[in-house]
Amino acid sequence: MAKRRKKLDELLHSRRASHESVLEEKTQLSNFLFRCCVSVVLLLCLIALAGPSTWSAALGLSLLFGALAILGTVSVSRLAPGLFPGPSQFNQFILLVLGTALVYKFILTKGWSPYLTPLPILSMMLGLAYAQAAAVFIVAAMAFYLALLAPFSSGMVLAFPLIDFPMAVVFSLGGVVSVLGVERVRKQSRPVLVGFYCGLIHVLAIFCFELMRVGDALFLDSALREELARDAGFGLVSGIASGAFVTSFLPAIESFLGVVTERRLLDLADPSHKLLRILRERAPGTFQHTLGVQQLAREAAEAIGADVLLTEVGAYYHDIGKIFKPEYFVENMGEDRSIHDRLRPSMSKMIIISHVKDGMLLAREEKLPQRIIDMIPMHHGTTVVEFFYRKARKQSGEEEETPGEDVSYRYSGPRPRFAEAGILMLADVVEAIAKTMIEPTPNRFRDMVHEVIMKRLEDGQFDLCPLTIADLRKIEDSFVRTLTNMYHNRIRYSEADGDESRDVATTAATRGDRGEPKARPSKNGRPSGGGKPRKEERPEEPPTGRAGDQVVEHVKGAHGQ
Repeated sequence: MAKRRKKLDELLHSRRASHESVLEEKTQLSNFLFRCCVSVVLLLCLIALAGPSTWSAALGLSLLFGALAILGTVSVSRLAPGLFPGPSQFNQFILLVLGTALVYKFILTKGWSPYLTPLPILSMMLGLAYAQAAAVFIVAAMAFYLALLAPFSSGMVLAFPLIDFPMAVVFSLGGVVSVLGVERVRKQSRPVLVGFYCGLIHVLAIFCFELMRVGDALFLDSALREELARDAGFGLVSGIASGAFVTSFLPAIESFLGVVTERRLLDLADPSHKLLRILRERAPGTFQHTLGVQQLAREAAEAIGADVLLTEVGAYYHDIGKIFKPEYFVENMGEDRSIHDRLRPSMSKMIIISHVKDGMLLAREEKLPQRIIDMIPMHHGTTVVEFFYRKARKQSGEEEETPGEDVSYRYSGPRPRFAEAGILMLADVVEAIAKTMIEPTPNRFRDMVHEVIMKRLEDGQFDLCPLTIADLRKIEDSFVRTLTNMYHNRIRYSEADGDESRDVATTAATRGDRGEPKARPSKNGRPSGGGKPRKEERPEEPPTGRAGDQVVEHVKGAHGQ
């Protein structure tokens, strides 16, 4: 019976894996075809906005834009792989580009100065949503396209008759400043300052090109000076107005693009946030667990150069689903730890796994950023609730098998898809196991952390995650350092030291001096130095082998691992 069950589990697991791979390939193919169709439509719209007067000019523009589109797609895919994870993100990008081109065409139709074009708005939004290298590349391409449509009535000496080269450079410089300026938006007023800097760059670039064009006549002819002042003023107004627009609608822009700025993350990291306050009141053990996970994850993210603030906030909210049934998790049980003894393993498994779904629903209700919502299921991935899986097999009388063969005891995933989620997965397990170690030492921490990382790696949890082997090594070293600092040993005072040692310990405890160690209680609850002098007992070694694994798995299973 056990062998048949094992073969059936293996067959179901393999079919599920193959089905998921086929669905993923079909999804990728459909996304590719959709993007090709939308890109063709965008190119046709851009060509129509250029307004070629002859069919030969239209053909030339079509070939030029087609070649540039292919080259740009390849370049962006190299600079920022996975820039558009889904059709919605690609559609947002198309709308931004097409909207900017339409506004620019409207300005030209009205006869206004092309320097009024709000290209910095597009630049700031791209800088918020995408990687800097890709955003700069897209902004530069957009600047040269707008310069291709520029009027030729300004009297400039053009290096090439079909493009306003000075305007392309002015727009490109302003766009680069806008992209780099919104890298870290800790205050909502930050885009206004970025827009001001962008306007100053516009003024400087326009002055330089005008000086090269007319030379000394700029200082002698008042008409030239008025023209320079007008263009420079429009460039400054464009930058400042763009910054004010982004500042005014920053929350809406964050929601539209699905991005998380540091301003938003700092608000979520506030301990007085409603969700964190409820978690602290209803599940105090889980809240303390999140603090430990946050400390581990933060140091690891800093070690590998990941987003520290995103990792920290993700650690705060990764277990908010435990608010609904806190008493079923080991960190909140208190003295009564027999609640799962009255339930079937399958029922306990369902309760443990349900905290992921509950957490996602609660996060959506509170309108948390999508990145934080994604970290709630990803920090468990598709791992097995090992304790209840083994308990179920033991109760059914079947032989013990390798955890993971029964898909019904696995979390539904998905597995981590970005570095911060992978760090959170490891920190969650390591923090839970570290609390069960009887005599923690750096070597034991290292062995435990290495085993956890290898187990997750062999289980395929990091197959979709960009974490490298070098990153995992740095994470391991960071975890060991942090755990050593968190669980360092204290000095134990004994009766042999006389009354003076007791007085020192009492004084330190009374005044709360953290520099002086306090007496640690022994196993019987009395101070280690109290009573008659006796030989100091060495704590027993933690169990090893299968028995030790079962102790750790009990904690991990009730904790939700």
